[in-house]
Amino acid sequence: MLPCAVESKYRYNKVAGALQEGVSQAPAPMAASTSVTRSFAGAPPVMAQTRMTNIAQGEGLDREEGGHNARARQQVQALEALEEHGVPVPARARRVAFGRHELAGEAPGGSLDGTPRFGRRGMFWYTVDEGQHVLVVGRDGAMEEVVGPRRIWRWGKQFRAMAHHVAHPGEFLIVRYRDGGQEHLAGPAHVWVDPRKHLGVTKEEALQIASKESVVVYARDPKATGAAGAVTRRVVDGPAVFVPEPGEWLHTFSWHGSRGGSEGNKKVANALVFQKLWRLPDQMYHDVADVRTRDDAVLTIRLMMFFELLDVEMLLATSHDPIGDFVNATTSDVVDFMGRHDFEGFKRDTERLNDLAAYPQLAERARQCGYRINKVVYRGYGLPPSLQSMHDQAIESRTRLALERATQQQAQELEDFTLERQLARGERMRGDRAAEQTQELQLARQRQESELEALRARQEVVRAQARLDEDQTQQLARLRDTDRRAHLEALRALGVDLTALLTQHRADQVIELRGAAPDTHVHLTPAGE
Repeated sequence: MLPCAVESKYRYNKVAGALQEGVSQAPAPMAASTSVTRSFAGAPPVMAQTRMTNIAQGEGLDREEGGHNARARQQVQALEALEEHGVPVPARARRVAFGRHELAGEAPGGSLDGTPRFGRRGMFWYTVDEGQHVLVVGRDGAMEEVVGPRRIWRWGKQFRAMAHHVAHPGEFLIVRYRDGGQEHLAGPAHVWVDPRKHLGVTKEEALQIASKESVVVYARDPKATGAAGAVTRRVVDGPAVFVPEPGEWLHTFSWHGSRGGSEGNKKVANALVFQKLWRLPDQMYHDVADVRTRDDAVLTIRLMMFFELLDVEMLLATSHDPIGDFVNATTSDVVDFMGRHDFEGFKRDTERLNDLAAYPQLAERARQCGYRINKVVYRGYGLPPSLQSMHDQAIESRTRLALERATQQQAQELEDFTLERQLARGERMRGDRAAEQTQELQLARQRQESELEALRARQEVVRAQARLDEDQTQQLARLRDTDRRAHLEALRALGVDLTALLTQHRADQVIELRGAAPDTHVHLTPAGE
C-alpha cells in the first residue's frame, strides 16, 4: 500500500462509557474506493500494465490546470489496487500520481472543495475565475499565487490549480508544513494548499464530549528542555467539542469487560477499549464462579454492582483497570463470606449479600480508585450439574410434599369453612327470624296504639260535639225563657191573669179551692198507686 499523506493519529474512538459492553467499535474507514479496487482486481496483467503506463505518462493530468481532484484520487487508488495484487508499480507512476495526490492533500474522508475549477486559456492570455487560486510558474521556476478574478499573460508560464480544503463546524483541518510544523484549524475553516510551504492537509472530526463525560489529554510541556521533554496531563470535562492541539493525544483505557455470547458475564482483560470516561452512575454484572462453602459445596454467585466515578485524577493515579480491581475485590469478599457458611447456612443468609457491609474490600478498593460503590445486588447462585441434579430432586421432593400438605390443608380448611359458613348462616337466619318477630310485634303495637289514639280522638270529638250541642240547647232554652218571661211580664203588665193563661187547655183535671180556711189541705196521689 502507498503511504497516506497524513497519518490518522487524530481519529479518536467515539464510544463513550466505562462499561458500554454491548457497543461495538466503529470500523476504520477504508483507504481506497471499493469500486476502483473491483475494477482492477480482476484485470489481466497486460491491461493493468497498460493502464499503469498511461498513468505514468500523465494521462488525464492537465499540467496547467491541475485536472480534477476526483480523477487524481482514482489514479492513486488504482495504483494501490495494483500493488495489492502484486503488480509492480514504476517509480515514475508513483511520483506522478501519488505526488500530485499528496500535493492536493487528499485523504480518506476528504476535505477537498467539490466546486468545479474553471480556468480559460486563450492564445496569449490565461483567465483565473473569481473564487479560484492558481500558482503561476515562471521559466526560472519562481512561483506566484494568483487570486481570481484576474487575467494573466501566459507566454512562458505554467498554471497549476491550487487545492481548496474546507472544514465545517464539528470538524478540523490538520495542516502540515514542509518545515516540520503543524497547525490544527477548527471549523469553520479553509486552506488553499501551496506546495511551497504545505506538505499535506487532512480533515478529521472533532471529538464530541457529552455532559458527564471526560477525556484525559496528554501534551508535551513547552517549557521543558531536552529531546525527551516533559509531558503534561489534563482532564477535559463535557459538554465540549474537543479539537486537539498539534502533538496532543488522548489516554486510551483498556479495562476488563464482558464479551457476551457464550461467555456470558465472564470478565476478560482488555475487552473494553475507549477514550471517553463516563462519569454517570454505572452498573455491571459479575459472576463469582467455583466458590466453595464450608461443607465443600461448589457454587457460582451472581452479583450486580452499582458504582459511580467521583475523581478522575485519583483513578489515573491509582489504577489502570478499576473494573479488574472490582472483580478481584468482589471475588475475595465472596470467598470470605462463603468460607464462613455451609450450604444450608448460606441459603438462610443470602439476604446479607445485598448489604454493602459484606463487601469491605470492594468498598475500600473503589474508594482508593476514586469510585463509590452505591449498591450490590445478589442475583442468585448456580450449582454444578451433579449437585444441581441432587438439589433439583430435593426441591422436587419438598415441592411434592408441600403440595400434598397444601392439598390436605386446603381440604380441611374447606370443611372448616363449610361448617363455619353453615353455623354462621343458621345464626344469621335465627337473627333474621327474631328481627322479623320483633318487627311484627312492634308493628302490631304501633297499629294498636294508632287505633287507640284514633278512638280517643273520635271520643273526644263526640264529647266536644255533645258539649257544644248541650251548650247550644241550653243557650236556646235560656233565650226562649227570656223571651217568654218578657212576654208574660208584658201580659201581666196589661192585667192578664197569668195562672189562668198558663193552665188553660193544658190540665187533665182542674181542682179549684175556694175559701180562706187556713186548715184546708190537698192530697195528690200519683196514678198507679
